[in-house]
Amino acid sequence: MVQVKGFQGITTLDYPDKVSSTIFLAGCNFRCPFCHNKELVDDFDSLQTITEERLFSLIDERKNFIEGISITGGEPLLSEDIIGFISNLREKFKLPVKVDTNGYNPQILKKLLSENLIDYVAMDIKTSPSKYVVACGVNIDFERIKSSVEILLNSKIDYEFRTTIVPQLVTLEDVREIGVLITGAKKYVIQQFRNWKTLNDDFTGVVPYKPEELKKFRDIMTQFVPDVSIVGI
Repeated sequence: MVQVKGFQGITTLDYPDKVSSTIFLAGCNFRCPFCHNKELVDDFDSLQTITEERLFSLIDERKNFIEGISITGGEPLLSEDIIGFISNLREKFKLPVKVDTNGYNPQILKKLLSENLIDYVAMDIKTSPSKYVVACGVNIDFERIKSSVEILLNSKIDYEFRTTIVPQLVTLEDVREIGVLITGAKKYVIQQFRNWKTLNDDFTGVVPYKPEELKKFRDIMTQFVPDVSIVGI
């Protein structure tokens, strides 16, 4: 069951080129040590659940001010419940929907696309394939990540791939490998690492890369993707 644990009424940061409301869903199948939404990953039972009725009321109050709805987490694509949830949102509000995902549920992603339920996808690429287990904190089948990448590369939907550039986990060579993985993508976003409120407390001591260092990552990625941006600096 989809658990809504947070809501931001109006933001210009979450949905590119749109004013949106953002819905925060609980639960994640990864345990990325640098995650700053730790309460949505491991401690969400302590957060109040927002009922669908209440959520729809909150969105309805803002329907004249927003141009889209963003869904983030946690990991929104944990289960097929997300399909009915998004379907209800679209039927009620007739607004574009953006979903953030770690890409580990390619079949659900494919179904959302085939049923035209989403309009924009932001997929995290944690690091290069060889380091992925360390960066996501659990054992994974990387083929599932690759499948989601291929689904987006071959889709007509608006999308972006993005990486939080965490020292120790993401180097210049890692970004080069990511570039090879997503060659031909429409857009790639470099996200500055924030070393506060991390899932693993050890990462609060990790010093983020300097802005000029992040520009070197951008220079590498522009060899593979035409639209590369840096956020969070």
